[in-house]
Amino acid sequence: MVVRMTGVGLGLILSGAAMAAGVPLVDPTGGNHGSVTAALPKGVVKMKITGLPALPAQPPGGTFTAYVYKAYLTSTADASVEIFLADVYPSGSGAAKPRVKLGGDVSRLGLNRVVVTAYSKDARESVDVLTGAIAP
Repeated sequence: MVVRMTGVGLGLILSGAAMAAGVPLVDPTGGNHGSVTAALPKGVVKMKITGLPALPAQPPGGTFTAYVYKAYLTSTADASVEIFLADVYPSGSGAAKPRVKLGGDVSRLGLNRVVVTAYSKDARESVDVLTGAIAP
């Protein structure tokens, strides 16, 4: 009985650790570039981004020079549902840790994806450089 209870407790601890780690942020080729954790009922989004070229730079999958990265919460079911999260400026090593508190419950909007988009200087060109699928 003690062994069974210990196993259940260990399983709960491990599942909590997996949830805290978030979901991967991947580039268009499937390469992992960090993680995102979203608590939509609390309106909190935390990102740990790695390997993103410092600005200005040619973004992965782009043919232009990017001057800003912007992060958004989006819905794959309804393209009109989108919340701007933050401008993302990676360090020289390509790391960034944006954290956003939206100040309210956004769980009923159908948001299920975090996207980091690179924009050109005049914002006429853009490309999604990182994507993370979150649970709605």
